[in-house]
Formats: sequence, C-alpha cells, structure tokens
Amino acid sequence: MTTDQVLPAAAIAVVLILVIVGVVRIVRRRRGANEDTFGAGGTNIVPPGSRGIAKTDLAPSGVVLVVGEQWTARSGSGAEIASGQRVRVVAQDGLTLIVEAEPDAARAGE
Repeated sequence: MTTDQVLPAAAIAVVLILVIVGVVRIVRRRRGANEDTFGAGGTNIVPPGSRGIAKTDLAPSGVVLVVGEQWTARSGSGAEIASGQRVRVVAQDGLTLIVEAEPDAARAGE
C-alpha cells in the first residue's frame, strides 16, 4: 500500500467505526416491549401473597415496597398500618395493592 492509499483507507476505517458505534448505541437504547408498563420488573401485576413493607403509614392508603418496587397501597380492612410494618398483598385494584399487616413474630407464637 502506498502513501496515497493509506490516508483514504484510514478515513474509510474511521467512518466505518463511527457508523458501527452509532448502530450499537441505537440498538442498546431500544426499549423492551414491556418497559412502558408500570411496576416491578416491567409488570403491573403483583401476585397475592407477596410480602413487603409499609414505606409510609397506611391510614388507610399509603406506599408499600413489594417485589422490589414502591406501590400505592391501601389497607384491606381499613385499619391503620404503621410505616415499617411488614405487609402481605391480598388483592389488587388496578395499580393499587390491597394489603394486610403481617402479624408480629412474637404474636405468631401466642
């Protein structure tokens, strides 16, 4: 390869590399089919029986952390559930979880 051929070859290689990098970035940014849905891992359904913790007081509504995501929730019985209390999902109304307080470990033995 002569000096006259090296410069155009290098320019073509740089352009090719830039095109490949651009295509890779576009492919990586492409959103998954379920990324627009709300909830844990891209799902909007939480199975009954899932356990979590109250992040705010539920009196009767508030926020809980269940399956790694924060959800709006309300107490199924209408009773107040204190922040930090463990909860269990009993049902779901749209994107609102219906939860009940988990009994304390000390009370479970009584």
